[in-house]
Amino acid sequence: MKTLAILIFISSLFVTSCVGKSIWKKTYVEMKNNMTGGITVRVHCKSKEDDLGFHDITPTTSWGFSFTPSFVGSTLFFCNFAWPGQFHYFDIYDQSRDELICSTCIWKISANGTCLLDAVTGGFTKCYPWNPPSQLGGKPLI
Repeated sequence: MKTLAILIFISSLFVTSCVGKSIWKKTYVEMKNNMTGGITVRVHCKSKEDDLGFHDITPTTSWGFSFTPSFVGSTLFFCNFAWPGQFHYFDIYDQSRDELICSTCIWKISANGTCLLDAVTGGFTKCYPWNPPSQLGGKPLI
């Protein structure tokens, strides 16, 4: 039995080194409120397994969370963003999109959508619009 455990451990290290990623490495996601006019943004993030609850991000502040991405590449965290008169939805971490781009993913939240910090340039240059309302299925998280 001990030999089997050692073999499984060594095999996992080999597979990890072959695909170039660690199955134990944490990813950190942070959202910064970049809204104009002193607006507080209420955020509610979830994954298939976790509900991270409600968080109010006041102007010029941020909120974040960390997790270990799935070894099979299926991690998805989606968030609802609400402020007076507005409700939007965005996949704040999609492993198929983000895994090779960032392990510390810092997003700037504005009225038009989200922008990801580019670690090379230091600018928020990768901008995305909000997800279409039809993807909510009519059931907001907030």
